[in-house]
Amino acid sequence: MAVMSIVATAVMAVAMRTFSTTSTITNRRDVLADARIAMDRLTKQLRQGAQLDQQTPSTVSFTGYIDGRLGTIEWTVTGTKAPYTLEYSTNGGANLVPVVTSLADSAIFTYTTHGSVVDQVTVRLPLQTSTTTVVMTTDVQLRNVQEDS
Repeated sequence: MAVMSIVATAVMAVAMRTFSTTSTITNRRDVLADARIAMDRLTKQLRQGAQLDQQTPSTVSFTGYIDGRLGTIEWTVTGTKAPYTLEYSTNGGANLVPVVTSLADSAIFTYTTHGSVVDQVTVRLPLQTSTTTVVMTTDVQLRNVQEDS
C-alpha cells in the first residue's frame, strides 16, 4: 500500500510539472507569434513608406501605401506601465488596433539619419512572457524616403 502511494505521488508530480511546463510554452509561443506577425507587418509598411511624419521612441507615423493608395500609417505603444501594448492604425491614428500586448518597454523605435533624412528605423520589441523577457530587433531601411530639395 505504501509503495502504491509513492508511485501515485510520483505520477501526480510528473503530471503537474507537465501541465505547468505546457502553459509556459504556450504563453511563450503565443507572445512570439504575435510579435512575429507585428514585426513582419511593420517592417513591410516601413520599407514601402514614402515619408516619416512623426518619430518618437514610442510612436512612428508615416505616409505609405495602403492597398495601392497613399495613406497615413501609425504604430504606437500605449499604456502607463508594463506590459505595454503595440497598436497600429492605417487611417492616421484613428481606430488603433492592438497587435502585441506584452511589451516590457515603451521605447521601441530608434532612428538613424544620413544627411538630413531619416532613412533607417530600428524596431526593438522587448516581449514579456510568463517567465522571462525576449527581445526581437530589426533594422528597417526606408527605401522610398528622399531628401528634401
